[in-house]
Amino acid sequence: MDELVTIPDFERSWRERTDRAIWEYVAGGAGTHRTIDDNAAAYDRIWLLPRGVRTSTGEPDTSVTLLGRTVSSPVVLAPTSPQRLVHPDAELATARAARARDVLSIVSTDTHHAFPEIAAEAPGLSWFQLYGYRSREDVAATVELAERGGATALVVTVDASYSARRISTRRAGFRLPDDVDYGTLRALGVLDGAAPASGRLDRLPVTWDDLAWIRSLTTLPVLVKGVLRPEDALRCVELGAEGVIVSNHGGRQLDGALPSLVALDRIARVLPRGRTLLVDGGVRSGVDVVKALALGAHAVCVGRPYLWGLGLNGQKGVEQVLDVFDVEVRDALRQLGVSSVSELGGQFVARAPGFLPDESLR
Repeated sequence: MDELVTIPDFERSWRERTDRAIWEYVAGGAGTHRTIDDNAAAYDRIWLLPRGVRTSTGEPDTSVTLLGRTVSSPVVLAPTSPQRLVHPDAELATARAARARDVLSIVSTDTHHAFPEIAAEAPGLSWFQLYGYRSREDVAATVELAERGGATALVVTVDASYSARRISTRRAGFRLPDDVDYGTLRALGVLDGAAPASGRLDRLPVTWDDLAWIRSLTTLPVLVKGVLRPEDALRCVELGAEGVIVSNHGGRQLDGALPSLVALDRIARVLPRGRTLLVDGGVRSGVDVVKALALGAHAVCVGRPYLWGLGLNGQKGVEQVLDVFDVEVRDALRQLGVSSVSELGGQFVARAPGFLPDESLR
């Protein structure tokens, strides 16, 4: 593992060692993967602007405060599921890594292990990603389980209500392995019997009325994940959400969707101060993290990269991925001439011509 010094190193190494169908399930997306490619390519359309004279020569401060919790890194572990596909310890290993590195982890409804077991491994560091199943009664029970289980925030995901056309996964012949389960859904009584071969159960589409109702169910902070439009971000906070996560679901839902970094640039211009703004999709280095922060994100979620580490070496592999991000973020801050991620802003980036595909998007 010592030779893995960049995030793409982890990607290549795990791909060489894993089953093709599982690789395609994790790495693949909707259609022909245009959105997956565009998510990553968007970061190449943002340039950093270092300053030669710096404010401090000390060690850069990478800590951030999100929804009242200060953590060591602006890198958040995005919700992915079920992690048993890549390692036997699944979400327990990821939670232990989050605790070891003092980072926040967003835990899916679709976990192999039940949420309370996972959150117990990372007290105070686990947010719960909410998917709706079957009925409002089941959704209310899910929120209650999240609260009792130790969640410190609720992340309502709105962009994955419908099954996607994941062609590469289908061509690879993916079927859910027999040793993979859905512990949270079983604890809720939503899943009874065999887990679906496709790995997916039907979900409830989320309406604006549903968002308002979910907000009324809990005193936990609520973030809405899967937002790409500025007007939607504003409506989410008007309904009481503490913020949004800008996301196209990693290119896994709609091929041709707006790259998440471009959407971040638009949403950051209008979101009221004091609201929490995160982004995911296409992040493959600490330099990418710094670019997103300079464009207005308070933190950046990563998904596939830590799964590559999990698949290679369990908890230690996730920690190693986080360490690479940490080294790269710190180096980028030094090279930019800033002493803290809190100093980052628009003055440190330049957009390549055509980064916003249409001037009207401003």
